[in-house]
Amino acid sequence: MEKADPTLAVPLVSLAGDQTRVVDTDVHHQIPDKTELYPFLCQNDRQRLEEHGLPKNSNIYHGSGGFRGTRADCFDLGEDVDPRTRLELFQEKLLGGCGIDRAILQGEYTPAVTALADLDYSAALCRALNDWSLAHWIDRDSRFRLALTVPMQDPAMAAKEIHRLGDHPAVVAVYAVCGSPKLYGQRYYDPVYAACVDHGLAFALHFSNEGSGMNPAPTAGGHPSYYAETYLIRPQFYQAHLSSFIFEGTFEKFPKLKVAFLESGFGWVPSFRWRADAAWKALRTQTPWVKRLPSEYIADHIRFSTQPFEDPDPPSALAHLLGEMDAGRTLMFASDFPHWDFDPPEAIARRLPAALRKGVLADTAFETYPKLR
Repeated sequence: MEKADPTLAVPLVSLAGDQTRVVDTDVHHQIPDKTELYPFLCQNDRQRLEEHGLPKNSNIYHGSGGFRGTRADCFDLGEDVDPRTRLELFQEKLLGGCGIDRAILQGEYTPAVTALADLDYSAALCRALNDWSLAHWIDRDSRFRLALTVPMQDPAMAAKEIHRLGDHPAVVAVYAVCGSPKLYGQRYYDPVYAACVDHGLAFALHFSNEGSGMNPAPTAGGHPSYYAETYLIRPQFYQAHLSSFIFEGTFEKFPKLKVAFLESGFGWVPSFRWRADAAWKALRTQTPWVKRLPSEYIADHIRFSTQPFEDPDPPSALAHLLGEMDAGRTLMFASDFPHWDFDPPEAIARRLPAALRKGVLADTAFETYPKLR
């Protein structure tokens, strides 16, 4: 990974004495071993973990891109050492090497523990993962921030965990994955969003868990055969939840709620906005509580991440795409470190119009995650 290019530097963001050039909204850390969670569990839950181990993330395609799903240049300590467990690697290659001033951590074990049918054990593991993250990552480097892992299968338990840690100064969001028995706009999840608003937290949504655990298949036609297929169809996961947020009236009930769509790409956003507005105009009598155009709710409440960055042909189409989605207001930088399709901020800044760089690399994240300030 190359050092940040000073010719692409953006003006400093100055908020409450903070000077920041780049906020990374999607970084994935991991626990190195189950024993790390023992101090944060009651005796019964610790015994279960000792005997049965951690639940496994679904890997029905056996492998993704890169080396074991991660950048090959992150295995300097050997192929058996998971780069996602190494805080020092993040400090060297991401924070220092790429000039990241704030990095929001999303736990790599979140999909596994939030797909469990045993709600009490799921909630216990979520609490332990959050406490471990605060002790072993947040307390060791002030540049990290945390998106909480909560048991979304039980909104009451999820809200309880948000209330427990939501006022911690380094907690800036609640982290959820697209794989879910229900679409996230349904009123079933309202306690989660109420708790997010109470504590000034964004709700961060990331693909994963589709078709695993209690969750339905990732497509209406079942399971794709190859990882390349599921990689390509991820926008449909986000479109389904976004439609639900809008037409269930979530943002009328929670006008201060911000939702971040991470690692969703953004090329699909303009056409979705157009179609959603047309559908609302034709069918608005069915959802009279939706008082505004869907595109207006999107502009006010939904934020998209740059990863994976779009590569249109011809390249000149990118400027039009960014304009149609109001990217200066709705797009945030994300690296997805240390995964195989990681994007450094320098590469993104090079492709953005100069007028958008400051907003995409930092300002929009500050607006979306108020506690970053």
